[in-house]
Amino acid sequence: MRLLITGATGGFAGTALKRLLTKLPAKDLILMSRKPEKLAAYAKLGCEVRYGDYEEPDSIEAAAQGADNMLMISGHKVGYRIAQHSNAIDGAVRAGVKRIVYTSYYGSTADNTALVCQDHYGTEQKLAASGIAWTALRDGMYAQTMADACMPSMVKTGLWVTCTQGGKVSFVDRDDCVDCAVAALLNPGHENHVYNITGTDLWSWRDVADLATEITGKQIEVRDVSDEDFNAFYRAMGIPQDSTSEFNVDGFAWSCDDMISFEREVRKGKFAIVSDDIKLLTGHEPKSFRSFIMDRADELRAAAAA
Repeated sequence: MRLLITGATGGFAGTALKRLLTKLPAKDLILMSRKPEKLAAYAKLGCEVRYGDYEEPDSIEAAAQGADNMLMISGHKVGYRIAQHSNAIDGAVRAGVKRIVYTSYYGSTADNTALVCQDHYGTEQKLAASGIAWTALRDGMYAQTMADACMPSMVKTGLWVTCTQGGKVSFVDRDDCVDCAVAALLNPGHENHVYNITGTDLWSWRDVADLATEITGKQIEVRDVSDEDFNAFYRAMGIPQDSTSEFNVDGFAWSCDDMISFEREVRKGKFAIVSDDIKLLTGHEPKSFRSFIMDRADELRAAAAA
């Protein structure tokens, strides 16, 4: 069985590759990237490295030749993914790929208006209509996003502005998401199925701020505002309105339209989802958000002291 990994220079793919190389010969892995030169180390190990770009349908078909299964890692431009992912799916179908495992997002249903969910639900619909087998892994909000971007901002400024009004979300360790992707790729029985890859419990922004205070001793104001005031606050920080202009914070791209649409649906309870699908797929319990953050408590204390 040969596996194609898209976006192979990204963080998710990099972790998946390391785990797959412990289970499969390198020659069975095809790595696709817009910058294949960055994968030279994997090529030396015996992986086949190919150029591919979601914006170039023919390049996907060429990259997918000879692949049985494909790990399709989602693009990052919120609001523009469906066309990109459709190119990838169509290219894979033409190349004869038998199954696609897709990194979707939790809460991606027809009635969830968050832009991120519209992207992923639309992609899932495209997969279902493609005629080949698929598996959708609806990953929760990464705990890494909180530890690397959101919580450091909280403790540096002492303020978090939100319009969620106490709505709750589930955070998940990205490593657990990778474990699920590897399991779905290598094991049969997951065809045409949706999994919710979530953490063990639910958190509001107030809960997150309280955890940051517990760790650092720094009090944090959580200010609930209207959608309009939320937009104005983050626009004043220089965050663009949409993802056509990228705004990068510690490796994370943000846009106001994305953030507002997400927080609005958090407010409605659309992301208050907890599942046991990580254990179902991998056999192990997911790492709790609290445990994840406590393992990185020194980093948070350093951010508070900066």
